[in-house]
Amino acid sequence: MTYIASISAFYSDTCIIYATLSLSYFALSKNVPFSSQSELWRRVLFGVLAGLVVLYLNQDRLELAGGVYYSFGMIPMILATFFGGGVSGVVCYLVSFFFTGGFTLDNLFIASIILPLLLSAVWRKKSHGVFYLTIGIIALYRIAVVSTQVKLSELWTDILLYQAAAALCLSICYHALNFKERHMHAFFSMRNKATTDSLTNINNRASVDYKMMIQHAQRQPCGLIMLDLDNFKRVNDTYGHLAGDSVLVSLGGILQDSVRNEDFVGRYGGEEFIVITSSYDPQHIGAVAERIRSKVESFHFKTDDGNEIRMTISIGTSLFLPGMAVDKAIEITDEALYDAKHGGKNRVVSSRLMQLAPLGDSFRQGS
Repeated sequence: MTYIASISAFYSDTCIIYATLSLSYFALSKNVPFSSQSELWRRVLFGVLAGLVVLYLNQDRLELAGGVYYSFGMIPMILATFFGGGVSGVVCYLVSFFFTGGFTLDNLFIASIILPLLLSAVWRKKSHGVFYLTIGIIALYRIAVVSTQVKLSELWTDILLYQAAAALCLSICYHALNFKERHMHAFFSMRNKATTDSLTNINNRASVDYKMMIQHAQRQPCGLIMLDLDNFKRVNDTYGHLAGDSVLVSLGGILQDSVRNEDFVGRYGGEEFIVITSSYDPQHIGAVAERIRSKVESFHFKTDDGNEIRMTISIGTSLFLPGMAVDKAIEITDEALYDAKHGGKNRVVSSRLMQLAPLGDSFRQGS
């Protein structure tokens, strides 16, 4: 009985390939679906995990003659290339290369299959048609190479059966991963629509509320910065609402460029925005607020009609300290913003709560 005649072996190998790559794909899809455009370390890790699967699969072989054999080892390599791009494909091959003897005849043969996939960048043209054309060419190529080493007439049935099983395994895993990929894209798309402001492409009010709920639940202090454009109604009345929308979009970009990665930027409503800083140090919060105020004052807002608009912004700063009601923390920050508006605009006003910032240290130490 040949290896491929064992249904249990075929089933287990297929499950191992899909389970490993599927779980890896899921774990590496953070904030955005994993793809050939993901961060380098994600693509490298995907390739390493696929390479480990290759090493496992090479234990199960269909021995033909004189050291010539078939295995399912090519399958994870092809899938890694299709779903993780060239980096994942190369890393997967290198893992197999270094742990299976280096420059062996078998590794050179595998390289002759992987290299065309890399040169043609199959991950950029990924479609069912490209996939089936690829595995068809690979199957014919493998049969042609093997025919130079063994007598096909003696092993014809085994070779065809093995190629059919390999193609079936590859197809199952490809379509399963493709299904996961499409649903991950749909999930992130729906999540972004639910949490992102459609105009400015920053966090929306629901995201702001959720962020503050997390701060409250985890008893984590933070800085609050409320911002409101001065005389924004005049922009809409003079240049139209499209010009006003353009100003809001530009402001969203300014806010994102003015804070650190760990800080949170959201549109609170209308022309009012909020920044939630991970630092609750009054000096840091004041510096961020002043940086934003200065950038807005010097920025040249441009409309689609070519008009240039100069704007200023009023800012109120405060804190959220564990034990406070979230609504109360927002209210105090909004009062500081109100004072900035009625104190002459284009200024930063801090709330009376800033003097209690040292209390946040006790909560951080306690956690």
